Amino acid sequence: MKTALFILICLICNLPCRTAAENSKINLFHEHLAPSLSFGSIDTAKWNLIFSDEFNSSDRFDTTKWSFAPRWSPAWAKYLTASPKYVRQESGNLLLRMDKQVIENDDVPYHSGGIQTAKKFNFRYGKVEVRAKFNQGKGSWPAIWMMPEHPVAYGDWPNSGEIDIMEHVNKEDKVHQTIHNGAVTGTDGGSTATEKGTYNTEDFNIYAIIWDVTKIEFYVNHVLRYTYYKSIPSTAAQWPFDKPFYLILNQSGGAGWPGAIDDADLPFQMEVDYVRVYQKQKTN
Repeated sequence: MKTALFILICLICNLPCRTAAENSKINLFHEHLAPSLSFGSIDTAKWNLIFSDEFNSSDRFDTTKWSFAPRWSPAWAKYLTASPKYVRQESGNLLLRMDKQVIENDDVPYHSGGIQTAKKFNFRYGKVEVRAKFNQGKGSWPAIWMMPEHPVAYGDWPNSGEIDIMEHVNKEDKVHQTIHNGAVTGTDGGSTATEKGTYNTEDFNIYAIIWDVTKIEFYVNHVLRYTYYKSIPSTAAQWPFDKPFYLILNQSGGAGWPGAIDDADLPFQMEVDYVRVYQKQKTN
């Protein structure tokens, strides 16, 4: 009991005397303790809102904040389609869709929607909250995540880092929250720095991170689920998270991790109520 209390005090006070082995033990401790920890119990800082989108207008998204995520070679981007049919605002939400509609002069078998803030908004350290809802289906892959504004600052992926605030695949009753970098990501693209957690499968959930100079905390509905710590001493391979990152929202599927789509489960859709980014208020 005394040992557990000591670890909890270290976590709250953010004591820096941790080795990589100690980080692993603390992460394991967090997995068991997480249901009792929330924003209110571990985060007393004052925050300034530096970016937000409530998606309250109709039709097209705000192009001063977002651009269509482009179609290219990675599995998540294989069917992305720059069309308001796949990314639009409606009834106060952003709707990201995936379906099998035929589009003239675009002969990919599926089409999906995604947007990103690259070259329009990025930040280093802060708190991100995204309230979202999505349906399940074989081959579905909705995601809320972050990539470095300078994608090769420490080398090609995964060396420059990736922060997955939320990913969901297929018909799982869990969501995934994951770190990618050169130290934890294998040759198959999988990561050892990841946690699966329950979520409300029928309604909106709030997915969040708090990112600072020593750690990244992952939350679902204000409950701490996982913490990834900067090792002491650290390397760029283990901690490339000292550079600005941007946001990505996408409804993907049919390639890579989730596997093939069962067309009977289409369309896939993720609804996003809001995105809010905060940074700690500076003190004198």
